[in-house]
Amino acid sequence: MSGGIIAIIIAVLALIALIVFGIMIGKKVSSLMKEIDNTSKTVQNKLDFFTKEADAIKLKIDQMTQKVNGMTAAMNGKTQNFEYLSESTADFQNALDELKQAVMDLFTQFFSFSHKKSSSEASTFTVLKKTIQKLAQKQKAV
Repeated sequence: MSGGIIAIIIAVLALIALIVFGIMIGKKVSSLMKEIDNTSKTVQNKLDFFTKEADAIKLKIDQMTQKVNGMTAAMNGKTQNFEYLSESTADFQNALDELKQAVMDLFTQFFSFSHKKSSSEASTFTVLKKTIQKLAQKQKAV
């Protein structure tokens, strides 16, 4: 019997040792699980932070794209206005050239008429009237 008691004591000691080792391993596993949980939370926080940063950058890029599109549209409008101004300037210059030529023709006709002084020729008023009519016809043709 004393062999049986020793065996029971050894079995109880072994069981106690297993329980103690189990508790120690449980504490280490629980602390490891807490660290894993903290690491997981940290990773999720960092992921959320960088997602927000990426969204903010995307929003800035979208705003810049809208500004560029607006500036492009404005630039196209200003280019069209500039082209219209260039065409108007060229038309104005042509009109000035025609007016200059008409005035030169008027003076030429006026002075050539005054040198002739023939009674059969038309009066100065008639020559002026014809010159103005020619000028008006040229303007209508343009």
